[in-house]
Amino acid sequence: MNSTDAKPENGRLVFLDSSKIQRLHLAMGMSRKKLAETLQISMNTLKAIDRGEGVRPDTARRLANHLKCQIPDLLSPNDSYFVAPEIASGPMAGASEWERQEPRDQGRLASNGLFYIACGMKHRFTANRSGRGKFYHLSLMNPQIRKTILDKLSRHADVCVRVGLHPHVAHNLTSTPTEGDAGWWVIDDWVGEHTVADRLEFGPWPANQLPRLLLNVALGLQALHHAEVIFRELAPTRVLISDQNGTAVLTDFELAKLLDGSPSVSSDWPEDPYRAPEVDGGSATIQSDFYSFGKLAVAAAAGELVDHDSVADIFHQVKMPARLAKLLIACLEPVPSKRPRDLTQILKDLTTWHEKVKP
Repeated sequence: MNSTDAKPENGRLVFLDSSKIQRLHLAMGMSRKKLAETLQISMNTLKAIDRGEGVRPDTARRLANHLKCQIPDLLSPNDSYFVAPEIASGPMAGASEWERQEPRDQGRLASNGLFYIACGMKHRFTANRSGRGKFYHLSLMNPQIRKTILDKLSRHADVCVRVGLHPHVAHNLTSTPTEGDAGWWVIDDWVGEHTVADRLEFGPWPANQLPRLLLNVALGLQALHHAEVIFRELAPTRVLISDQNGTAVLTDFELAKLLDGSPSVSSDWPEDPYRAPEVDGGSATIQSDFYSFGKLAVAAAAGELVDHDSVADIFHQVKMPARLAKLLIACLEPVPSKRPRDLTQILKDLTTWHEKVKP
């Protein structure tokens, strides 16, 4: 039986990108015919994908597993997976006071391994109140696995609550499943559309604004550490820039570590050059965040990550005070014990630098 003829799970069909499938199976040295034979699917199924028709989720899952990727990696932009649903109103809708606005992108893979779509949100009952929504699609996930990922979905909100209101840490408004557990909404106060990573696509951070950026990020880290939270995943993609006043705000705490004995949230993390080397081995301390902070400082000053031997010159070019530069270079030590013990001196030097260069 052709897999496209069978009734899909929950009425859901999956729309795949045939060019992505072709690129991957050719890279494996496998012909189209061999791919169909190996997975025991008909050539008509592959032709249906070419025509833009949907296939069953189990067919998509088998293709992804064989091609050594995740289903979202194979999806066509036309798939509903790239569109966050409207938030239903009613007593069972935990985020019903919010209305979805335009998507901010076609979706991205979060550090926790889950796929989400970022949307602008508008409050239904309060004028001029907006939010940043992240919708996690769970519809293609095995129902049994869904039950095991509550920590991954709620960790960001948990961290925000522990920190409380802070100008450089995201403020979470709600974290709730959709009806039927097909997805999960995480909604924060609106900060801004762009991240530090977005701005760095256009080159280095302006030298006269660099002290403020680094000071904001360091203050956010200090707030996390005082709340006994280790970020573990600090990177330019997880620092938002406020539309209102240009301040930096840390966000996306799905993989943060809590120091109160709560279970750690882990996953098969994608490689990240900003992550401290010891984190991949399961060990993380506040010094792990210092490593990421040092990397972020380098990227902001240079516009990209550079070889370690070039870091001192980059910091000199942006007129960073010598003692601060030395501390940030120490943050990049591969051995955690050789990094600074805390942020005290870094914050003092950043504050002095900021006061000296601010307009």
